[in-house]
Formats: sequence, structure tokens, C-alpha cells
Amino acid sequence: MLDSVPLAVSTWGPEERLALLDVIKSDHFTMGPRVKRFEEEFAEWTGTDHAVMVNSGSSANLLMVAAYTLLWGAGTVIVPAVSWSTSYSPFQQYGWKLKFVDIDADTLNYDIQALKDAYTGDELILAVNLLGNPNNFHEFPFAHILEDNCESMGAEYDGSKTGTWGVMSSHSTFFSHHMQTMEGGIITTDDDYLYQMLLCLRSHGWSRHLPEDNVFKVTPSAYEFLLPGYSVRPTEMQGAVGIEQLKKLDGFVRERRETAERWGEYAFNRGWWSQEEIGKSSWFAFAIVDDDIEEIKKELEAKGTEYRPLVAGNFTKSKSIKYYDYEIHESLPNADRVHEKGIYIGNTHGRVAC
Repeated sequence: MLDSVPLAVSTWGPEERLALLDVIKSDHFTMGPRVKRFEEEFAEWTGTDHAVMVNSGSSANLLMVAAYTLLWGAGTVIVPAVSWSTSYSPFQQYGWKLKFVDIDADTLNYDIQALKDAYTGDELILAVNLLGNPNNFHEFPFAHILEDNCESMGAEYDGSKTGTWGVMSSHSTFFSHHMQTMEGGIITTDDDYLYQMLLCLRSHGWSRHLPEDNVFKVTPSAYEFLLPGYSVRPTEMQGAVGIEQLKKLDGFVRERRETAERWGEYAFNRGWWSQEEIGKSSWFAFAIVDDDIEEIKKELEAKGTEYRPLVAGNFTKSKSIKYYDYEIHESLPNADRVHEKGIYIGNTHGRVAC
């Protein structure tokens, strides 16, 4: 039977609370050594050369697009029709044209054939690993890729973690995600130049946080502005909690995979569609796409089980689309179905609604 399950629960224990108290005792609250340590440990965990922590996953997407655009210029970016709003909005803000491509009905990531047909040889590709599920990267056209991994921390494809397949990749540590600093995000990259651009962009565009031997060949200074930047730095509290959460992250992902096995059996017994796993999903949540979705919603509500629309649905149906320069590649039937007939329920680290 479906049971009462919240969309997300806190994964904090005494370790995170003690880490916060240590920050308070230190009287050092702004970005400092704890953030730096977390970045180093997260980069090691993902298998990338660099990690830059910011105040949210949305800010991670913003800086990722900003750095790419300032270095190589704007153009056309291929995007999946189903994702979160801030996967798209940085491209709008930096003058890109978006080409929306349909998703696969089973994986909820790109329809690979549609992606190949849409790619002409010049576009950037945004890969969004939706609900913990990796994209089928080996089938992608040969192109520059930015990777939105905000919902898929800990997922793996062909032996490598997601968040390592793009020129840059974004991650989120928001409350409902795999690792919780309550608000927070990270950009990972192997590119030294982009890494140092991100350090500048995160803090006003200044050179203060650059290494002494830097790609810009300047002496780091709080009053030397190199790029049109922002103030999207994390706090020491976020860094301190991130250090403790990272120690538990592999266990969190393991628990999510265990509940996914039970969910798969339950969905099969109910005759429900279930998301096809590519590689090793980290199972952010469980999607339900069904012609009888309104009846399923009533059942969930009666049991006190929370649900949400399946991400933002088909984003081309959003009211905000009028602000975008965009085109739709052919048609979006699978995204339309998700928009009309799709929801998801939470995967809450060891509890599942079945």
C-alpha cells in the first residue's frame, strides 16, 4: 500500500550540528578554509581536478554559462525540453538561442536520435541528468557539453560519476537533494582556465581568490576586477556541513538505490510505467507517468504522500518562454506527455511509498 511519505527529509545528524557550532565558535562566517576543504574533498570524490562551491545549484548553472560564454561567446545551445527553469535561464540571460529537443519516453533524458538529428555541428549541448538518471553520453554527438547534474549526484555512467562528462558540470546541495547543505551548489571542471574564471565570477569578478601563479598573469587583489562577476559565495557554515555530508554521501546513494529496487517491484505490480535506468542512477525521486494520473494523485493525497509535477514539465509551455530566443526541433510528444501526465514522489533515504 502507498504510505505517508514526505517529499524529502533532513539527513543531518549530530556531526552537522557540531560542525555549525565550530563555525560559530571560530567567529569566521564568510567563505574561508572550510569551504576550501570541502571543494578539495568534493573534487577528489567526483574525480575532477577542480570544484568551486557557490550558494545554490542555480548559481552553479549561472556561473557555468557565464564562464563558457565569456570565453567562447554565445550561440545556439541544444537543451532537453524537460528540466528545471534555471537550467535554461542563464542561457537566456547571456544571449543564447535555445533549441529544445524531445526526451526519451523511458529514460526521461534526451531522445538520442532526436538529439543527433538536431545537432548541425555548431551547437553547444546541455546534458541534464534527470531525477538521478545519467544520460547515454557515448551516443551523444561529438560536441562541447555542459552538464547539469543537480539532481544526480552519485550517479555513474561507464564507470565514471556524472558531473565529470561536461566541460563544466553543476551540482546542487539543496535540502531535498542527495547531499544537504540546505542551500548550496558546486561547479566541477578539469580545465584550469575555466576554474580560475569561476573563482573570479563567484566573487565580484575580482582577482582576490586566484592563485599567485594564475592564468590571468596578475597579482591577486581585492580591487582588480577582471570579469563581470557576481557575489554568489557560500558561507563557512555550508562548507562545514558539506564536509560532514560528503562522508555520508556514498551511504545515502546506496540507500536510494535500495529503495529504488522496492519501488520498481511495486510499480510493476501496480502496472505502472517506471523510469528506465541508464548506467547506475542515484534515484533522486520516482517518476509516475500514467493516463490515470489524476486518480493516482487522489490516492497519494489520501495517504498523505507528497508529490510534485515532473520537474518543470515541458518548459516550452512555461509562461516565461516568451522571453527566450528559441526553436523547437520537430515536435515534443514525450515532453508533452510528461507535462500532462507526470509527477514524482520523493526518495527519502531508506523510506519509499510502497
